[in-house]
Amino acid sequence: MIHILVVDDHPAVREGTKAILETESDVRVSCLNPPYSIDVIKHISFHEYDVVLMDMNLGDINGMELSTEIIKHSEDCKIILYTGYDVEDYFEEAIRLGIHGAISKTETKEKILSSIRHVLSGDIVVPYTYLKSLILQQKMKSSSGSNDIEALNDREKAILQEVERGLTNQEIADKLHLSKRSIEYSLTSIFNKLNVGSRTEAVLISKSEGIID
Repeated sequence: MIHILVVDDHPAVREGTKAILETESDVRVSCLNPPYSIDVIKHISFHEYDVVLMDMNLGDINGMELSTEIIKHSEDCKIILYTGYDVEDYFEEAIRLGIHGAISKTETKEKILSSIRHVLSGDIVVPYTYLKSLILQQKMKSSSGSNDIEALNDREKAILQEVERGLTNQEIADKLHLSKRSIEYSLTSIFNKLNVGSRTEAVLISKSEGIID
């Protein structure tokens, strides 16, 4: 029997996922209801769950933060990001934190369960598009002969352009039709790739390297 915990702030997603996955005889699904906070997580034992499906946006806290706290207290806990957001920009950071991969909420029951079983076997669920872009970045580095700065993707470049214009995270999110959380995660990825600690540094280095105009 596979015991899955769904952490999502939308009741319809929690109950819908439970209803769909429990059509399989060897699957049991529990749901963690709001509110979600570090203090709440500290008082929950996650050892009884084989896998946690973790939403990215949980209101005042995000799934990455919550996952970090869970793994801190339950190192063996296997967490999969369960989201409608594009996770490519911060997938590397998720794996670094100990998260085992990502699944889109739009996937079929068969695909979700297949991903869960792979994770239970010790695998990491990597989105194809992320892996493809990673390989392309490595090829670009090899051909240029430079390993100093990791290549930024198109979304990250677009975000940096708006940062350079002085827009806030919310203003950038509105202009690019993304969530504020996505902008925050992308900026973290940008800072890591450029090895900087601020928006100003990121813009200066990107302009000097010709990454943005």
